[in-house]
Amino acid sequence: MRYGKSLIARILPGVFLLALAACGDDGVKQEAVPLPQLSPEQVRALAGRTFYFAHQSVGYNIIEGVEKVLARMGMPGLFTVRELKPGEPVPRASLLHSTIGSNGDPASKMEEFQSFLEERLGDSRPDLAMLKFCYVDIGRETDVSALAGEYTDTMSRLQAEFPQTVFLYSTVPLRVFDNSIKARLKRLLGMEVWGDRANIKRNEYNEMIRSRFSASGHLADVADWESRFPDGREYRVKVLGGEYAALVPAYTDDGKHLNAYGQQVVAGRLLMFLAGLVQPGSDEAGND
Repeated sequence: MRYGKSLIARILPGVFLLALAACGDDGVKQEAVPLPQLSPEQVRALAGRTFYFAHQSVGYNIIEGVEKVLARMGMPGLFTVRELKPGEPVPRASLLHSTIGSNGDPASKMEEFQSFLEERLGDSRPDLAMLKFCYVDIGRETDVSALAGEYTDTMSRLQAEFPQTVFLYSTVPLRVFDNSIKARLKRLLGMEVWGDRANIKRNEYNEMIRSRFSASGHLADVADWESRFPDGREYRVKVLGGEYAALVPAYTDDGKHLNAYGQQVVAGRLLMFLAGLVQPGSDEAGND
């Protein structure tokens, strides 16, 4: 088989660079996880609030991270962290969480989130409530504009129905882009790599959510927390002619869920976000 000189000229430099990259660590190293910078007043405010978090598997990672961070802060009992089970009483001043709906079916999650608030929690209204989709809820064929509209409508309707609860919005978690030598060679040749378009779709959805909710101050930007190093640098990957956010490789062991390191990075940022909402003097989260 014969190849043109132009094709060889394109491939050889890339093969050389990829070979060098294979010997390294992709420039991503685990760094010390900074503890959330919370004042005593913010800690006390957090301890007096009830936060309901609806999620699936990555949500469990974040909950585990919260518990690890609080332990490292010397405050493991700051508030009760409890998964809600059918028939159990709903405690106050706690981080309550539950899995809802089915992965791959975001409509089922929105429906169950609403029914949970209306039926399961009863009169035990949380101060703050958040529904987070999973990365598997958005694939390469997802109509992200329609999904963002449905999510917006659902949250707006619930905010009107439960004015005493502050509803928080969330971006969808990301996955890593396949960074293997085979994947990088395929991209060099203009070929598509499995998973690339799905992660691009997640980026597109997240930008829509940011454009709608960033100004509200109620956006829990999970995707940004996952794609930013502890020192604040953004992690981006060039794919299919664009540059997109991806899960920092050091935060995961399987390319999709958070490892112990990533759990603490993301959980620390969540705690800082929540503290900003319930800081003394704020009118948010049920303050009088």
